[in-house]
Amino acid sequence: MATTNPTDTDERTTRVHQLAARRLSHRAIGRELGIAHTTVGRILRTTPAPVERTEDAPPAPVERTTPTPVDQAERTTSAPPTPTSGNPRAPRLLHPLDPRTIQDLNCLMDPRTGALPAPLVRLLRSAADARRTSMRATAHRIANEG
Repeated sequence: MATTNPTDTDERTTRVHQLAARRLSHRAIGRELGIAHTTVGRILRTTPAPVERTEDAPPAPVERTTPTPVDQAERTTSAPPTPTSGNPRAPRLLHPLDPRTIQDLNCLMDPRTGALPAPLVRLLRSAADARRTSMRATAHRIANEG
């Protein structure tokens, strides 16, 4: 069993957090430091990011936490793979939404279920279907002209 110097481990942890702050993926960080991407994820999940300190301030104590155990129900093979960064993928939009529109939709969502009210969903779908129909008609007209 290999042992590591605690100073080396602290330096590695600091370096992992620095690279993660630069928005590198777990795999890219692992390649750069010569460690597994799962180790990178564990380090980021279980250790706090180092705090920048001035030369006068004493070093802050390092608080270590253990990862929360995963329930057996969550360990399924049918679940879609999660990105390496651990952040869920955001839906892709053709056009950015106005921040006020996003706030309005968030206010209208049911806090218990996270769903929009059914009448609002029907109204949005109806408007979107009408727009899609209009776009298809325009595309067909352009295709037939040429």
